Amino acid sequence: MKHITRAVLGIFLAGSLGLASTNVHGQCTTWVNPSETGGWTDFNTTFGGAPCDDGTGCPFNEITDFEIFADEAYSMTGIQQGGSYTFSACNGEAGPGTGGTAWDIEFTIIAPSGAVDASGLNEGSVCELTWTASESGDYLIVVSEVGACGTSTNDATNNGFPAITCNGVNCAPAQPGCTTWLNPSATGGWSDFNTAFGGAPVAAEGVCPVNEITDFEVFADEAYAMDNVVEGQGYTFSACNGAGGAGTGGAAWTLQITVINPDGIVDAFGLDGGSNCALTWVASASGTYLIVVSEEGACGTSTNNATANGFPAITCITNTGIGQVSAVGGAFRIFPNPTNGLFSVDLQGVTLGANDRMEVLDISGRRVMSEQLRNGEVLKQIDLTAQPAGSYFVNIHQSDRVLREKLVLVKN
Repeated sequence: MKHITRAVLGIFLAGSLGLASTNVHGQCTTWVNPSETGGWTDFNTTFGGAPCDDGTGCPFNEITDFEIFADEAYSMTGIQQGGSYTFSACNGEAGPGTGGTAWDIEFTIIAPSGAVDASGLNEGSVCELTWTASESGDYLIVVSEVGACGTSTNDATNNGFPAITCNGVNCAPAQPGCTTWLNPSATGGWSDFNTAFGGAPVAAEGVCPVNEITDFEVFADEAYAMDNVVEGQGYTFSACNGAGGAGTGGAAWTLQITVINPDGIVDAFGLDGGSNCALTWVASASGTYLIVVSEEGACGTSTNNATANGFPAITCITNTGIGQVSAVGGAFRIFPNPTNGLFSVDLQGVTLGANDRMEVLDISGRRVMSEQLRNGEVLKQIDLTAQPAGSYFVNIHQSDRVLREKLVLVKN
């Protein structure tokens, strides 16, 4: 039983591994179980993370296998910045039928950066707290007893089923490609490109290295992590190398590649035209990328997750259209951003010349719109409703520089 395990674990005192303890205004950032830094993952494994409204309303995700105890934390992935959520323990019978009042509860909501979004309880409530997320990502919800931050004697006394619901948070539109994999975990990628090459390749004297791993070949349903990717730079990932099983060099089974940026947005997916094992893309953000390798038509469910299919390799692209930007924006503004396709470009901060022009490029560098700008023009309205969801770049070409801003297009 999980609650028995928690009670046993409760004899250990919380340490200080990067989270400072504070009781100011009910804040408590110290807990014992399941560790001093991690939270129980049941909301992720049972419900896939934070709730959202798929058009049928916000679900009430309640765990009924066990009840909460003091001095513990819950982890929740998929929180959306600006979204409103309510965590509660008002549910179940909580020991002798008390439904969340066996002892006085307080909650502390910790954002991915470690900032505290909210603490205490809703006014007039004995067991729930509503907050608005300041960040997107993985949150920790700390359960403590009033006046006993990390030191409660009720760390073995159950006190209501834990539950989470949202308040008007719409589910993000489905992303293209495959964002499900098995190895090395459902959320992380193999780190060999980082340990062997220090992350993404960098051009030296105009030449991009081909960073190839020859210790093993790719399999279906796995992902690779790559640090130090640079926004605007082009890269090619491939599995066309090596013997590839029976000498097939990347065609033992039909590959699909999905490239996921640090914000969880799919930059590119599929394969290059005419290729059976390579995908080229332009990075929409800087940081750590995940490259997912899947079999066509079998996202996370391939029978070839033990069939070798070519050495994995990454190279960078010189003369990338987006990468040739000589000055990044700040002189013009895009709104709204993200957009459903209709947006405006505020040009008041740009001194336009006679031959200046504006273009919009998709993440692969394909030009989807190009127009001449008129001297004195201060507002430009653009319609990309016919384009697919994803990341785009808005460039203003001037005689001595190129200004750039990133645009995110979403579809409801």
